[in-house]
Amino acid sequence: MSIITKIQVQKLNKERFNIYVDNGKGEEYAFSVDADTIVKFNIKKGQSFEPYEIEEVLNADQLRKAYLSSIVYLSRMMRTKKEIEQYLAKQEFLIETIQTTIIRLVEEGYINEEKYANSYVSTSINTTLKGPTIIKNALVAKGIPNSIIEKSLALFSKETQIEHAISLCQKKVSSLSKYSTNQKKAKLEELLRRKGYSTNISSIAIEETQYESEADDELEALLIHARKAKRKYEQLSDWEYKQKMKTTLYRKGFSIDLIEKAILILEEDET
Repeated sequence: MSIITKIQVQKLNKERFNIYVDNGKGEEYAFSVDADTIVKFNIKKGQSFEPYEIEEVLNADQLRKAYLSSIVYLSRMMRTKKEIEQYLAKQEFLIETIQTTIIRLVEEGYINEEKYANSYVSTSINTTLKGPTIIKNALVAKGIPNSIIEKSLALFSKETQIEHAISLCQKKVSSLSKYSTNQKKAKLEELLRRKGYSTNISSIAIEETQYESEADDELEALLIHARKAKRKYEQLSDWEYKQKMKTTLYRKGFSIDLIEKAILILEEDET
């Protein structure tokens, strides 16, 4: 049995108190608790405690610390269960304390993952051009259940997805002038895939984007690549040179007819 000999306010935190006890070997520091725990358990000098009673006090104090810490963390922005778990785990709270705290936060409405997911999706729609897959992956990483995610993604209508995908394509097209029409399409498809749009949405958006090169523009783009390839292969025999040129430029999405025309232009430049 332990007898409380002294209750002392901490110097750096006036809301917490150090408890000293005597177990028959003289006074020694035992533990610290906050003011509410002192009131709850009516802790006072001269009071005796069995070991299991001290354990009960310490558990209650930890639960209160975890709860208050979570409230401060939640005051900055909405959080998910997983984020709270990770936050409290970094502070080295026991798993049982963390789980009990989360249950309380959910019951009191401080954690609401449906509201969180809806807010996250709405914000992503209004402030970014991220596609549904990217948004879904972000919510999965935050620990939101798939059933909640799917409901929230319903806020991202097909029409809005198409609008955003078209915007991405239009921004990208201006930087693709040196590529063939086929290359441009492939790069737009890759862009939309990386941004989280489905094949169906991507196809519609690309169809609505003016990405095809005019004949003169296509030839100009081809000549840029052809001149680079020429410097690489011009030491080869005439037959090998032409085969390498055609193969290299064909892989970049240009037609054989246009490639042959470009090779002729390069030959004429030398005369």
